[in-house]
Amino acid sequence: SSFSMYAVTLSSALFLLEKYACAVSVAAAGVILGWPFSILVFLPVTVYSLFRGHFKRVFLSGLLTSLCLLVLSVVADYYSYGRWTSSVFNLLKYNVLGGGESHLYGTEGTTFYFRNAFNNFNFAFVLALLFVGVALSARKKYAPDLLIVVSPVYIWLAFMSLQAHKEERFLYPIYPLICVAAASVIDSFPYFFHDKYANEQSIFEKIAKGLRPLILGFILCTSHSRTFSMLNGYGAPLQIYRHLEYHEDTGPGSILCVGSEWHRYPSSFFVPSYISEVRWIDDGFRGLLPFPFNETLGGTTAAPSYFNTKNKASDKQYLKDIGACNLLMELDLRRPYPSRGNDLSTWETL
Repeated sequence: SSFSMYAVTLSSALFLLEKYACAVSVAAAGVILGWPFSILVFLPVTVYSLFRGHFKRVFLSGLLTSLCLLVLSVVADYYSYGRWTSSVFNLLKYNVLGGGESHLYGTEGTTFYFRNAFNNFNFAFVLALLFVGVALSARKKYAPDLLIVVSPVYIWLAFMSLQAHKEERFLYPIYPLICVAAASVIDSFPYFFHDKYANEQSIFEKIAKGLRPLILGFILCTSHSRTFSMLNGYGAPLQIYRHLEYHEDTGPGSILCVGSEWHRYPSSFFVPSYISEVRWIDDGFRGLLPFPFNETLGGTTAAPSYFNTKNKASDKQYLKDIGACNLLMELDLRRPYPSRGNDLSTWETL
């Protein structure tokens, strides 16, 4: 998602600089090396580049880039998996035809992305949604190039909102475009009064120009407030895992067990070296979770039996013997499944 976001940013910038062949090549890299489904985000810029630039040169640039990257991808897959395959096509096949049942990891209503985007971008997102109306009013200034660049915001929001399984990261590819659209709307405020009164010294235009830094400052203050609120109000998982480094007395080869809220496990970077494994304990979740890497199965070329094409939970993914846990990370949510950490005869609360 993040790689696609960077590719969208670069491809859009190259398009606005009229470097159409380069824009299409970067779009191909974003789709093949990043996220195949992001092709919807790149589509407007790619199609318009073919017609705006020298068609043959732009087409060949995109085609050659795609072929080279696909070949490199297949070679890398062969090196990793020990057989000829393509991760790009496997991903498309799995999600389109395989029915991976991603709904196991959570579903949301159609308004989720709109609420989420407003939460992240506050009033900048509202301004971005107004871009179409502004672009039509300020045709000479924004159409058609900037309208082409910003159009994926509406295409992507509509497409992703129709999918049952939703995650915030799925919006990453259009994050830069939301900023561009909002900035364009803020920049265009004086344009409306200039058009209406045809007088650059109009008091209304001066007021509109003065509003721009005020509105931008308000958006920036609100955004920074959200960042500080996230760190202060939702930083507990990161803070609690940092405490692990103070408990080396449990000994080398210790096992860290994670109970409810497994999805808040940050990453292995927060786990000290004295901990040999991180294991999940059963708290009712029925989706497939990561397993400790097992070199004896054949490394990256192995296809362990506990993986499946439906994301269904495997009995082997949970540690049955809770007594093997040296440390337990758990959040008590008063759910039907027991909170093991409440047993103070077994556990010492740190």
